[in-house]
Amino acid sequence: MTKPIGYWLKELDRRIEEAFEVAAEGVTRREWQVLNGLGPEGPFATGDAVAGLAARGWATPDGTLTGAGEAARDRIRSTVDGIRARSMRGIPEADYATTVRTLETMAANLSA
Repeated sequence: MTKPIGYWLKELDRRIEEAFEVAAEGVTRREWQVLNGLGPEGPFATGDAVAGLAARGWATPDGTLTGAGEAARDRIRSTVDGIRARSMRGIPEADYATTVRTLETMAANLSA
């Protein structure tokens, strides 16, 4: 019997977290998401989410990306691209798009 979608979602999430711990120069997945989303129109422009990046000198406390932060983002992006490529190995783009649409629909079906 095949395992349900919830099992595979949690397992994939765990493995993505694990890949980041090993690969992205001490940056957690969440820190990467914040670093990649910083900017005047980014979702993490202010607040507590930038504190760890500010401590590294990659952002100011108000969420402005520094030169060192831009350089780190560029370095780490290639690592993230590698993780993404590994996870996508053997999956046609059309299948990936279908999976994303399916998950989006499932999430929408369960929203209030």
